Amino acid sequence: MLVSIQGLTAALPPGADRPLAIEDLSLDIAHNEIVCIVGESGSGKSMTAHAVMGLLPRGVGVTGGRILFDGVDLLQEPPEAMRKRRGREIAMIFQDPMAALNPVVVIGRQVTEQIRAHRAISEREALQQAVDLLGQVGLKDPAALLGAYPHQLSGGQRQRVMIAMALSLSPRLLIADEPTTALDVTTQAQILKLIKKIQAQRQMSVLFITHDFGVVADMADRVAVMRLGQVVENGTVAQILDRPAHPYTLALIAAVPKGASAPLDPAEGTPLLEVRGLSKTFRRGGLFSSRGAVTAVDDVSLTLNRGETLGIVGESGSGKSTLARCVIRLLEPDSGAVLLDGTDVAKMKSGRLRPLRRRIQMVFQDPYSSLNPRQRIGDIITAGPRAYGEDTAAALARATEILRLVGLNPEILDRFPHEFSGGQRQRIGLARALMLQPDVLIADEPVSALDVTVQAQVLKLLDEVRRTMNLAMLFITHDMRVAAEVCHRVMVMRNGKVVESGPTHALFSAPASGYTKSLLAAIPGRGRL
Repeated sequence: MLVSIQGLTAALPPGADRPLAIEDLSLDIAHNEIVCIVGESGSGKSMTAHAVMGLLPRGVGVTGGRILFDGVDLLQEPPEAMRKRRGREIAMIFQDPMAALNPVVVIGRQVTEQIRAHRAISEREALQQAVDLLGQVGLKDPAALLGAYPHQLSGGQRQRVMIAMALSLSPRLLIADEPTTALDVTTQAQILKLIKKIQAQRQMSVLFITHDFGVVADMADRVAVMRLGQVVENGTVAQILDRPAHPYTLALIAAVPKGASAPLDPAEGTPLLEVRGLSKTFRRGGLFSSRGAVTAVDDVSLTLNRGETLGIVGESGSGKSTLARCVIRLLEPDSGAVLLDGTDVAKMKSGRLRPLRRRIQMVFQDPYSSLNPRQRIGDIITAGPRAYGEDTAAALARATEILRLVGLNPEILDRFPHEFSGGQRQRIGLARALMLQPDVLIADEPVSALDVTVQAQVLKLLDEVRRTMNLAMLFITHDMRVAAEVCHRVMVMRNGKVVESGPTHALFSAPASGYTKSLLAAIPGRGRL
């Protein structure tokens, strides 16, 4: 056994939501084995990984247990010995590559820094090793990437750089902490395949942390299910997926979108929203740059009826969010029409547009950055009605009703955003959008940052709100599984163009486009869950 965690217990600082981050946790990782730890945010998954790395945050202390690595208790090793182990024997791929990579240091230096810290080689030799590593993880033109900064790479490229850095010293244990959470399903599939391929080639042990049982189905040899710092169930992947015993495991598996759409009731009536030939081009560089332009939305048309949900699906860069921002006029389209009940809002001057803005509202992707951290929830939710001249007392009275509609206690009005979980913040964002009683709701990746159980709750809530308020909804996502849960129709976009559209059930049953087929094939765990 390469790693044996025995009775590990770690205490949280005073004032935390529970006394222990990890409670009496035992887990083994054999040589050449992939073990997945699965659970929701706050279950202790990442704390366990950081304990193995000796990187627990300030205020969190181990109060009991052992972490044996090849028979040596890592908890008893002096700091200098642990520094020598990190990277060389135990390496980690962190969840957010944009936060883990230094934004002001070029990629080449970041990859070579660890190599030169552990090996007595020249900078030239280290750079050549960096080129080889970047090539091994599937990055094109790796020599050119050495001089690039993190912000110049896509999310998938940054994650591949993180994998290259983790593999640079051929560690015996690789810890992957939610390495695909923020990625498109196609990029996620590529990264998962890459990690599994490298693990098999190098015969490494892997501790893979995730909240998604679809990923578990594709990756794991064995699985440990964590909840509130405890392992509630563990076993082989077949045992956990086919014969789960614990109610929490059953709930996690049930929450995974299945990606198999059932026919939904068709919406009727004349279109509430029509988009005709909409286009938007962004120019690269500065005013005098000759680097050309990027067409983000290219001659897109759609219709949306009252009471209907239209899913817009595609990878990052496909034009989904740009299209939504043009519809709501957060961006000015270059050409085309956006008709709301027959009135073209695309060409309307700001003064005339203002009364119509309340009819189209948006729920943004990131529940953590879309709410002002310095304002109380009551001020955030009532800002829209107050801007249109509504009395504060009346706005607060309606806020009470809307909060109940989205499943929140009205007593939260005096609290601040940081006091809530991601799922609760997303409900607050939805409440803010509903306060103006819109006809059209645009949901831009509203569940991509959430755990699967919270994701299932928010998807159900969105559909209930659509029915209750008879809304028309544009639902933007990169995940075909999610689209299948709530959308009557789906429109697939790629490189700014519509490649396919139709009723959700028909499109899932018989996709016509090769790109749509690739999106469906990339669904993690497809066929197992």
